[in-house]
Amino acid sequence: MDTSKNWKTVSLLVCVFAMVREIRPIEPFFTSYLKNMNFTLNQINEEIYAVGTYSCLVLAVLIFLITDYFRYKPLIIADGIAGILTYALLLGTPSLFRVQMEQVFFGFFYSSEVAFTTYLYAKVDDKQYYQKITSLVKASMLFGRFLSGLIAQIIVSTHLLNEVYLLYISIFSTSFVTLWTLILPKVDHSLYFHRNKELTVNIKLEQSNGVTIDDNVSNNVPKTSKINKFKEVKQMIFNDFQSAYKNAYVVKKCFWWIIAVVGQIIVATYIQVLWEDVNLMNENKIELMNGAVESIHTLCGAAGAYAVGHLSYDWKKFGDIIFTVGTFVLALLLFIIYYCNSLWILYLLYISFGTCYQVLLTITTSEVAKHIKPDSYGLIFGFNLFMSLLIISIFTLLFIQGLVVIIGTKNQILTVSLMYASMSALFFVVAVRKWKK
Repeated sequence: MDTSKNWKTVSLLVCVFAMVREIRPIEPFFTSYLKNMNFTLNQINEEIYAVGTYSCLVLAVLIFLITDYFRYKPLIIADGIAGILTYALLLGTPSLFRVQMEQVFFGFFYSSEVAFTTYLYAKVDDKQYYQKITSLVKASMLFGRFLSGLIAQIIVSTHLLNEVYLLYISIFSTSFVTLWTLILPKVDHSLYFHRNKELTVNIKLEQSNGVTIDDNVSNNVPKTSKINKFKEVKQMIFNDFQSAYKNAYVVKKCFWWIIAVVGQIIVATYIQVLWEDVNLMNENKIELMNGAVESIHTLCGAAGAYAVGHLSYDWKKFGDIIFTVGTFVLALLLFIIYYCNSLWILYLLYISFGTCYQVLLTITTSEVAKHIKPDSYGLIFGFNLFMSLLIISIFTLLFIQGLVVIIGTKNQILTVSLMYASMSALFFVVAVRKWKK
């Protein structure tokens, strides 16, 4: 099959997988569902979601290496199976232990997202298509999330079906993608353990922005002992790290990416608990619109990301001041959320936060991608995610499970707001120092 047809076929298969994988309508109402299973909000906060956080941390790096070693497809199949188990364990009247096990499988399901994204890079040899296939998969995922929220809200608002059908649809979607993975073409080589032998040795990649990246490690892993192979893989990974992080601009953007993702994951994980709290405190309770909000949130984020992707702007030269303002806006929105007791205004603020975050994240991701080797996308962004999950796990242990002190959901939001404000101040200092030069 010629290259142009190959990347289109593989992209189509993975895009269908990515879209259907996101159609899990139980997610916008997950906290509400657990609450109806007689779990308290404190249990959900401290004993259930915390397990998912730790699971993601432990599995993030492990899955990346196993994925590469087993050449992607087995892990993609395992991802689908983990998704089925995630939601099947919630059927009936689950015990606390069963729900905690569900969170372990969700940790695998969440972390193994790297499998199908790096699968594309390994399956499509021509790097000129990397940016296009990445954007296609991202768009498919966002469309799937939009459909998921829409389906969830229709079911909850119309009362045509019981809430348990949100779970049934989630199980059906993950079952479908598990079967879909069986038709994915296998991968003959991977980025580290099974390198493509046709690639040349000691290549110098000269990127259009003038940054030179050296690849001085042999891409042809010899068929020697497994110990030698692991040593060579270790050296290749080290060289990819060194190549990326010796660039101060990449380090700065990765720092923003790590801290921003920490804040977003905390907000996304616990915002439903806050909505439940606020709705309980109000005398005039309203019907939760979580599904509709997640749909609008996804659409606005996608539109913002798409718009900024078509801007012609020198982010390296003027980006610091943009990120100073943008990160301050994120902090301000969360600060208002902390003081707000109106569910409708909270919904609006959450949508605004998500849109601003997606715009800044899109800029950061594309800027990092421009300055690292295409082969190391999965490694660098996987490492960034691991660092984010490590910080979240420490935060969870200290302040959610209470090793130091237990802080409520609103104080978690305030903490993230202060974190964003500090990062905005830091970028302001960097912008001023650059301007003075």
